[in-house]
Amino acid sequence: MKKWIIGILALLLIFIIWRGINIYQSALEPLNNAEAKGNKIALEKTPIETIEDSYTYFGTKAYQVVIGKNNEDEKLIAWIPQKKGEIVTRFESDGITEKEAVAIIKRERDPQEIRSVKLGVEDNIPIWEIIYIGSDNRLTYHKLYFETGKYRNSIKP
Repeated sequence: MKKWIIGILALLLIFIIWRGINIYQSALEPLNNAEAKGNKIALEKTPIETIEDSYTYFGTKAYQVVIGKNNEDEKLIAWIPQKKGEIVTRFESDGITEKEAVAIIKRERDPQEIRSVKLGVEDNIPIWEIIYIGSDNRLTYHKLYFETGKYRNSIKP
């Protein structure tokens, strides 16, 4: 009798793990589809020839950010809206780097911990979004203009 209970519990555990993995994969499917669609659009409608990185930016609108190189080996960034809208493309050299954006935040805001640094778009203007924990122990979404590094806005949820 004890072997039956252990066998049933083992099968139940295997089933629960299998369903958990299945649900997790189903939850990630829309993000993976959006990334694949954004990459395809970037290759078709922008000068990007090879893709180095790609991720989704969720601001006032969702964008797929695609970083790659053109046929002249110049680094480009494309912001592709997930819904209708204009594709924004810039050379990486047109703006400040991630390190420069972080240096600006460290100099101006003195964060305790930087959680994430991402490229994004607000009102068709490329930005850096830096999420950090401030000296007041609050999470802050700080946005800098990509091209100049100047302050755009901050949000403290």
